[in-house]
Amino acid sequence: MPFIFLGNALWLDFVNTQIIDGALIDLIGNDGAFLQWAKTADLQADEDDAATFDAALTEAQAFRAHLRAAADSLAAGTALNPVFVADINRRMAEHPVATVLQNAGSGWATSAKPVTSGPQSVLAAIATDFARFVSTEATNVRHCSNERCCIMFYDTSKNHTRRWCSMETCGNRAKAAGRRARVVQ
Repeated sequence: MPFIFLGNALWLDFVNTQIIDGALIDLIGNDGAFLQWAKTADLQADEDDAATFDAALTEAQAFRAHLRAAADSLAAGTALNPVFVADINRRMAEHPVATVLQNAGSGWATSAKPVTSGPQSVLAAIATDFARFVSTEATNVRHCSNERCCIMFYDTSKNHTRRWCSMETCGNRAKAAGRRARVVQ
């Protein structure tokens, strides 16, 4: 299954590496997958670090679980866990990340890039993205409205009314189900 980049934020895309598609699927759950995700996310990840990424997989999965809990807190409007915030700060301090300005088509955007390669640097880039997000845009974190979907996203729509992780998948399914229900009536 390909990686899902629908979150509109690096840290949410990392959270979305664990999905439900009839059953729980961990997209970074096997050897090589965490490294491949980091490369696909355009983070500093080198094939020479494959064994290091595989060794850090359990830590990455635990960090992802903490990020999902933080996303749930943001979506519910509740406070972040202070122990988690301390972990974010530790990761950023131990593995500095550079902010890079990039042309984003219709304007400019910044992104966090690890200064060095390796799994700890990738996790620090994710932590940095989370910290930037929380400090500037902490509202409008959403769960997909499809009750069978666990994708989370940052709602950047004009009126902040986005409901689906993607109109091509969950949105289309909901529209089709609504049409079928109206035809049956």
